[in-house]
Amino acid sequence: MFRSSLISTLLATGALTALVGCHTGPTTHDGHHDHDHGDGHAHAPLENPTSTIDDARTAQTAAFLRAYAEGDFKPAADFFAEGVRFHPNSKAEADSFGLDQWYEFVKMHHEAFRDITVEPMFIQTSEYSNGERWTHAWLSWRGINRATDKPFESMVHLAYQWDGDHVTEAFQYFDASPFEAEMETSLGDRFAADATSPWEWVTGYWRASGGDMPEAMVNWTTPMPGVDMVMGEWINAEGVRSIQMVGWNPHTGVLTSNEYGSNGASFAFECKEFPHSRAMHGTYRMRTADGTEGTGVVEIVRERDDLMIATMTDESGDEVVRTYEAAAGDDPMRMSLAMTATNTDRMSETVRNIHRNYETGNLDALEPHFADDCVYKWGDPTAPADKATWRAGLGVHHDTFKDIRLDDLYVQTGQYPDGKMWTTSWLEWNGVNKATGEPAVFVVHTAHRWENDQIVEEVVFFDIGRFQDHVETVAAANGN
Repeated sequence: MFRSSLISTLLATGALTALVGCHTGPTTHDGHHDHDHGDGHAHAPLENPTSTIDDARTAQTAAFLRAYAEGDFKPAADFFAEGVRFHPNSKAEADSFGLDQWYEFVKMHHEAFRDITVEPMFIQTSEYSNGERWTHAWLSWRGINRATDKPFESMVHLAYQWDGDHVTEAFQYFDASPFEAEMETSLGDRFAADATSPWEWVTGYWRASGGDMPEAMVNWTTPMPGVDMVMGEWINAEGVRSIQMVGWNPHTGVLTSNEYGSNGASFAFECKEFPHSRAMHGTYRMRTADGTEGTGVVEIVRERDDLMIATMTDESGDEVVRTYEAAAGDDPMRMSLAMTATNTDRMSETVRNIHRNYETGNLDALEPHFADDCVYKWGDPTAPADKATWRAGLGVHHDTFKDIRLDDLYVQTGQYPDGKMWTTSWLEWNGVNKATGEPAVFVVHTAHRWENDQIVEEVVFFDIGRFQDHVETVAAANGN
C-alpha cells in the first residue's frame, strides 16, 4: 500500500469535502475537469463523470482495503494487474514501484503496527467521457505503534485506474513524513530509506580454507563508491574461477550474495539477522558443478580484523566450517587474481550496447562484434554452440517473452594474468511469458573474451532450466 521511503496511507472524512473535489471540481476556466492523478497526463477537457457508490468495483475496493487492514493480502492478486504501478505522492516514474515491492511494504506495516483499521472510508467509482474508469477512496488509516504502544492516524486519498477487471495504476496522496517517522520508530534502521548496511564490509584479498572444499582466494572490492555492495573475484586451488556480488537492500533489511563459478556451480545466501556489525545469520542455497543442489543456514562472524569464520549447516544437520584469513602479499594464489578492472573503456561500452540492442530486439546489431568462429557457452560449459545457433537462440528469447528488460546492469573489463581480456557483466533479466502472461526474473552473469577487437568466447551463467520451461510452454501454446 505504501512505499517505505515515500509513503504512509489514507484519509479521514474530515477532509472528505475538499477531496471529493476530485470529481466535482476544481474546474478549468472553461468549466471542464483536469483529471490528472499525478502521472503527468491530464485528460481534459472532460464532461462530468458518471459516479456510483454501489457498483462492483467500489465493493471490491472496500473488501480489498479491509482485507489489507486485517493482514490478508491474498485479494491483491485479483485486485491488481500483474504490471500495476504504484505512485506515492509523485508523478516521477523513478518514484513508482510494482506489486512485489507493494507486498514487502504492506507486510512491514503490520510488523510496525497492530490493530490496523481503515475506517471510516468513503469510496466511489467514476467513468469519464474518454472511457477511463477510476475508483477513489477517502479513509482514515489507524494503527497502534508496536514499539511505543501509541495510536497513530493518517489521512490519505487513493485513486485506482481500472483496465477491465484489474487496477493498473494506483496513486496515493498523504502526508508522508509522520508515517515514515512512526515506521522508523517501530522498525528502526530497517525502514530508513538510506539505512546503511549493518554488516561491516570486508574488502581486500582473503584465503579461504576448511571443510571438504578446496582452498580458495577472493578479492573483495567496492566497484561503485558510496553504494552498499561489494564484488568478489574468486579462484580455488583447482583453478575454478567465480564471480560474487553482495549487496544490501535497505527497504527489505536483507543482505544478499550471489556467486557463479566457471564450472557451472553457484552459491547464494541471504542474511536478515545482524547481532552486531561483524556477525550475520541467514540461509543459503547452492548448486555444485555436477548439478547437486542443497540448502541450509549460514552464520558468518568476523572474529578479528584478519579472521572470519563461516559456519554452514545443511538440511541434515551436517556442518561445514570455513575459515577466511587476510592473505599475505606474496601468496601465489593471490597473484593469480591480480587484475585491474575498468568500466569506462571501449570494450565495456561495446558490451553495454550489445545488452541494450538485445533488450530492444535489435539482434542484427550484435553480430558484427562477435567473431565468426566465436564459441558460446550458455549454462553448460561442456556444450558450446556456434554463431548460427546462438543467433537463433536469441530470436527464441523474443519469441517467448515480451517486454524484455535488463535492470541493474554493471559491466567491467580487465586483463588477467594469463593475458586474456574479459568483459564481465551482471544484470537482472526481466520478461513476460507471451503464452501465460507470467513475469520471469533471472539473475544473469555474462563473460566475453576478446581477441583482435572481436569477441571470441561468450559464457553465460543463469538458471537455464527454468528459462527453458518458459520456452517449452510458449512452444506448446503455439502448437509446436
